[in-house]
Amino acid sequence: MDELYNRQLQEKLLAIYKTLLTMGANKEDAEDVVQETAIQFIQYIDGISPNEASAWLYKVAIHKYYDLLKKSRSQHKYLISFRLEDLLELHTPETIIMQQELQQEIVTQLSSLSDKEAQLILLKYSADLSLKDIATLFGTTDKTIKTQLARAKSKLKQRLQEVYNGGKINF
Repeated sequence: MDELYNRQLQEKLLAIYKTLLTMGANKEDAEDVVQETAIQFIQYIDGISPNEASAWLYKVAIHKYYDLLKKSRSQHKYLISFRLEDLLELHTPETIIMQQELQQEIVTQLSSLSDKEAQLILLKYSADLSLKDIATLFGTTDKTIKTQLARAKSKLKQRLQEVYNGGKINF
């Protein structure tokens, strides 16, 4: 593999690592899954289309993470988390407290969605995957993913608005 391809692969594996953390994996488990995914990618590199490499990496990593979760039955549902402060650049004490409260509420509401709905939202908005990559990951079309994502986003928005007494929340 050439230098550019190596760098791109490292960047993609780092993004997958962050996605796994977002899905609730602890640091060690995320590192293990990324390492196993990288090894498997190298083993099967000749059979993977360059256009589908990113989706292939995500699909394998997520499946490996789910396998890990199945092995540790003590966790019934993975914790969905992300850092809202990474998305916003407001740093007054009031906004930090409000952001923390909103972040906790988003985590709570994401956890109340189905696993697939939460995954779609996280893959699109946290991992920044394209609809095409997400569709490849789920073995469907990007139109189907667009529809499912819109429904999941609408459901999340509705639940957040209910919590905030009908206040306007823009996504």
